[in-house]
Amino acid sequence: MAFEMVWFALATLLAPVFAEYAKIRAKAEKGFNFIAGAGVFLLLAMGFQLSLFSLAGGAAVYGVYLFEFLGWLFLLIGVLMTAMSLLKK
Repeated sequence: MAFEMVWFALATLLAPVFAEYAKIRAKAEKGFNFIAGAGVFLLLAMGFQLSLFSLAGGAAVYGVYLFEFLGWLFLLIGVLMTAMSLLKK
Protein backbone atom coordinates (compact mmCIF):
# COMPACT_ATOMS: atom_id res chain seq x y z
CA MET A 1 0.00 0.00 0.00
CA ALA A 2 2.69 2.47 0.97
CA PHE A 3 4.87 2.01 -2.08
CA GLU A 4 1.95 2.44 -4.47
CA MET A 5 1.07 5.67 -2.70
CA VAL A 6 4.65 6.89 -2.98
CA TRP A 7 4.55 6.33 -6.75
CA PHE A 8 1.21 8.16 -6.88
CA ALA A 9 2.66 11.07 -4.92
CA LEU A 10 5.66 11.26 -7.25
CA ALA A 11 3.35 11.22 -10.28
CA THR A 12 1.35 14.02 -8.66
CA LEU A 13 4.54 16.01 -8.20
CA LEU A 14 5.48 15.43 -11.85
CA ALA A 15 2.13 16.70 -13.21
CA PRO A 16 3.12 20.40 -13.00
CA VAL A 17 6.46 19.60 -14.64
CA PHE A 18 4.75 17.99 -17.62
CA ALA A 19 2.26 20.87 -17.74
CA GLU A 20 5.17 23.31 -17.94
CA TYR A 21 6.69 21.22 -20.71
CA ALA A 22 3.36 21.27 -22.61
CA LYS A 23 3.12 25.07 -22.11
CA ILE A 24 -0.23 24.94 -20.29
CA ARG A 25 0.93 25.63 -16.75
CA ALA A 26 0.82 29.42 -17.24
CA LYS A 27 -2.90 29.20 -17.99
CA ALA A 28 -3.71 27.52 -14.67
CA GLU A 29 -0.82 28.34 -12.34
CA LYS A 30 -2.80 28.28 -9.09
CA GLY A 31 -4.37 24.89 -9.82
CA PHE A 32 -1.03 23.29 -10.60
CA ASN A 33 0.38 24.72 -7.36
CA PHE A 34 -2.40 22.93 -5.47
CA ILE A 35 -1.59 19.70 -7.33
CA ALA A 36 2.09 19.99 -6.39
CA GLY A 37 1.08 20.70 -2.78
CA ALA A 38 -1.03 17.55 -2.83
CA GLY A 39 2.01 15.56 -3.88
CA VAL A 40 3.98 16.96 -0.96
CA PHE A 41 1.19 16.12 1.51
CA LEU A 42 0.89 12.58 0.14
CA LEU A 43 4.65 12.05 0.46
CA LEU A 44 4.48 13.37 4.02
CA ALA A 45 1.67 10.94 4.83
CA MET A 46 3.72 8.04 3.54
CA GLY A 47 6.70 9.29 5.53
CA PHE A 48 4.60 8.97 8.66
CA GLN A 49 3.54 5.47 7.66
CA LEU A 50 7.07 4.24 6.95
CA SER A 51 8.87 5.97 9.81
CA LEU A 52 9.96 4.67 13.15
CA PHE A 53 7.02 6.52 14.70
CA SER A 54 4.74 3.80 13.37
CA LEU A 55 6.08 1.62 16.16
CA ALA A 56 4.94 4.19 18.73
CA GLY A 57 1.29 3.80 17.83
CA GLY A 58 -1.32 6.52 17.87
CA ALA A 59 0.45 9.63 16.65
CA ALA A 60 1.68 8.05 13.43
CA VAL A 61 -1.75 6.73 12.51
CA TYR A 62 -3.36 10.12 12.93
CA GLY A 63 -0.51 11.76 11.00
CA VAL A 64 -1.11 9.42 8.08
CA TYR A 65 -4.85 10.10 8.13
CA LEU A 66 -4.42 13.86 8.43
CA PHE A 67 -1.85 14.34 5.69
CA GLU A 68 -3.44 11.83 3.34
CA PHE A 69 -6.79 13.60 3.71
CA LEU A 70 -5.15 16.98 3.09
CA GLY A 71 -3.34 15.55 0.06
CA TRP A 72 -6.52 14.23 -1.51
CA LEU A 73 -8.34 17.47 -0.71
CA PHE A 74 -5.61 19.59 -2.32
CA LEU A 75 -5.58 17.27 -5.32
CA LEU A 76 -9.34 17.60 -5.77
CA ILE A 77 -9.20 21.39 -5.46
CA GLY A 78 -6.23 21.61 -7.82
CA VAL A 79 -7.79 19.41 -10.48
CA LEU A 80 -11.07 21.33 -10.37
CA MET A 81 -9.31 24.71 -10.51
CA THR A 82 -7.09 23.56 -13.38
CA ALA A 83 -10.00 22.12 -15.34
CA MET A 84 -12.05 25.30 -14.90
CA SER A 85 -9.11 27.51 -15.91
CA LEU A 86 -8.26 25.47 -18.98
CA LEU A 87 -11.87 25.19 -20.13
CA LYS A 88 -12.42 28.94 -19.80
CA LYS A 89 -9.49 29.83 -22.05
